[in-house]
Amino acid sequence: MAVEDGQMREFTPEVMAELAKSRRGTFQKMMEELPGKGYEVVDLREEDGFMARLGIKVHEGERRGCLIICAGGGFAFKSWNEALPVAEFFYERGINVAILDYHVNRETDLRLDGPATKMAGEDGLQAVRYLRVHAEKYHILPDHIAIGGFSAGGILSGYVATRFDYGDPASEDVYHRISSRPDAALILYGAFSSTQPVAASTGGMTREEIIAANELDNIRHIRVDCPPMFVFQTHGDDPRIALNFCMELAVHGVPYEIHTFEEGPHGGALYNGQDETPDIPHTAMWADIAADWLLTRGY
Repeated sequence: MAVEDGQMREFTPEVMAELAKSRRGTFQKMMEELPGKGYEVVDLREEDGFMARLGIKVHEGERRGCLIICAGGGFAFKSWNEALPVAEFFYERGINVAILDYHVNRETDLRLDGPATKMAGEDGLQAVRYLRVHAEKYHILPDHIAIGGFSAGGILSGYVATRFDYGDPASEDVYHRISSRPDAALILYGAFSSTQPVAASTGGMTREEIIAANELDNIRHIRVDCPPMFVFQTHGDDPRIALNFCMELAVHGVPYEIHTFEEGPHGGALYNGQDETPDIPHTAMWADIAADWLLTRGY
């Protein structure tokens, strides 16, 4: 169950296909309108006929870090209310922001583990590289680049936070000479796992299917040099995998904070009753806590 247009709906394959048709256009319209709201929209990388883009909005004056924001949508679409309203919230708190327009699956293949999942993760890695390469242009701190996302965008952020590399100085591509490691990651009701919490149960899966599932499972890729992470979840959205995710972070010595709230469905974004979201004041506190977490780290 999740929030859609302020109402609770079960995200069946039929519902996802319906939402993919309507929400894709809404998000693209939002991206086209970003320049009029103070954002610069740049191309990142093209694959499978789609150009991933980044909408960047920075403050003048003191040099600061930047938060890349990734909306959710099950890799079938991207929810505008997990993008622009969230970006504006963090921007108003003094944090530079960038909205990622990443790959989603074709309407004929809306699986959460479809081909776009990895492409979206690569979009996130490129977004980190892009901001680091162009840090002087945007007057941002190259060692304070965070990525955060909701639901599928949280999976994307987890991918970036666990699959980064430190660059290849010998590469002919300027972007691949530089580290794609984010300096912080926010996993916002996005700690999903294809093999947890029932990792020991692989009945009915072939060896190839198990390998493929593990490849896309962020829990399986946590390592000691992962960046600090901020994890947000609600009990109404089943926090077990988020708790397992943080347990694995602890095992590897990765700094983290986890905030679980009693109330709130999946997909509530800011939970402030605006922009087609539920009004749950206590749960809405997560955003201020997250902003403070970033600001205390120099963002």
